[in-house]
Amino acid sequence: MSIVYLAMNVTFFRWIPLLYFKIFHRVKFYGCENVPDSGPVVIAPNHISFYDPVIVAIGIKRDMEFMAWDRLFSIPILNRAIRFFGAFPVGLTKFDKSTYVNALKALSNGHALMLFPEGGRSVDGKIKECKLGLARIVFKTNAQIVPVTIVGAYEAWPRHKKLPRPRRIVVYYHKPMTIEKREFHDMKTRNEFFAKVTNQVMEVIGSKL
Repeated sequence: MSIVYLAMNVTFFRWIPLLYFKIFHRVKFYGCENVPDSGPVVIAPNHISFYDPVIVAIGIKRDMEFMAWDRLFSIPILNRAIRFFGAFPVGLTKFDKSTYVNALKALSNGHALMLFPEGGRSVDGKIKECKLGLARIVFKTNAQIVPVTIVGAYEAWPRHKKLPRPRRIVVYYHKPMTIEKREFHDMKTRNEFFAKVTNQVMEVIGSKL
């Protein structure tokens, strides 16, 4: 059975983590209707906790693929679990062409892709400097962007804590954004445009923090 098939059928299992977050973190979701029902879309949350991929995914009915830290795939049981839920590996220290190709493939096939513009998790719960990968991938695939703001997950489970704490978590799904198509005459102009797009996404995310 293929990973893609499994990733498209995890809706049945969504109630398990949803029940946990409802009871332990009193989770609330706002703007779920802003996520398109079909077509290529990048779900772009701030990254503040171990919880982030799961908490964003369970708030909407649409299944998605997402990037996960490549070291997690070296743990046999965890490797199977995260692949089941649509994950593929990404390196945090160097560019990995296969990750880029997998992201393009997911969006080209009309899927939803979760991508954290900041890359790794924040060390203090605040938004940190973002990479240009989000804008580059969206520009290449004509996908929409849905910025997502996660509030409270850092207090619930920051990266320096081994276990979570019972803090309330709220997730906001903002209205979709699109970026215009244009021609670039040099790398500098292109990167300036990508940086502008990235900053716009992060401003929306930051509006609820």
